Amino acid sequence: MKLITLSCIIAALTPIFAMAQTAPADTVKVIPNAERISVTKQDNKTVVTALMPTDDGTGSFYKYTYEVTVDKNKRMDADDFILKFPFMKNNEPASDECDNKPFKTRRYFTGMKYVYWGWNFNYDNKAGIKNSFEIAAADLIGIDWFTSRKTTLGVGLGFGFNRVTTADKMLFVKDMDALAVAPAPEEAEVDFARWDTWRFQIPLMFSQRLAGDFGFGLATIVNFNTYSTATNRYKIDRTRYTETIKGLNQRLVTVDFMATVGIVNGIGAYVKWSPMTAMQQQYGPSFRNFSIGVNLNF
Repeated sequence: MKLITLSCIIAALTPIFAMAQTAPADTVKVIPNAERISVTKQDNKTVVTALMPTDDGTGSFYKYTYEVTVDKNKRMDADDFILKFPFMKNNEPASDECDNKPFKTRRYFTGMKYVYWGWNFNYDNKAGIKNSFEIAAADLIGIDWFTSRKTTLGVGLGFGFNRVTTADKMLFVKDMDALAVAPAPEEAEVDFARWDTWRFQIPLMFSQRLAGDFGFGLATIVNFNTYSTATNRYKIDRTRYTETIKGLNQRLVTVDFMATVGIVNGIGAYVKWSPMTAMQQQYGPSFRNFSIGVNLNF
């Protein structure tokens, strides 16, 4: 073996050297007349050894050793992006708890965050209105900033649905431009009277781990109430009637405030307050509500 160049071996190991902590990635060593070259790997350490003859004519050999250690817990840079879905802890940025290096803010894409279902409790000017429910995926897609080992800030885009129902034997009616609640005909059997609203949502989110994965989250949710209808279904004698009222004058923009406690990136219980009425008083019911329910991936 006349001439062996270790650069060939190092080139083959380039992906490992790129993450090395103990040697630079562009190290190249050329050894003429090298013999007995060996490459060994144990855990996260790779060692390359080679013997080459000395020039003193004694037949002795000089031993050259190249060692590299790979950091398997390589931290993510501030500009890295990852996908983060419910209950997938392996997709979160690795923390810096095992070293003394300064923490870097990371950002990453999110999917299906702040998925919640809850029960609305209506109050204030709720005459003829019962409690109802809501369901949403407030952060269907968004970006989070991992600002510390336990703190996350985020913004997203999602959608939600809210339903309001009338009290027994009551129906929704349209009075000029206003939505109102009125008693059903005396002989009518009311199946339901409900007012449904679809909305786009932009949540501004904060989550904080307290111990392990247990923590809390806070969010301000801006709602764009884009589509709203009221539907009545009732029966008189043997005839069933279904009425749909469109062209409602709901507020275009409303704001909610949410607080959640539980397992961050898992499941929690939330309380949400909606201080703004869904309609101005001249256009329909002007009640307010708060809700409690279950929140996934907050």
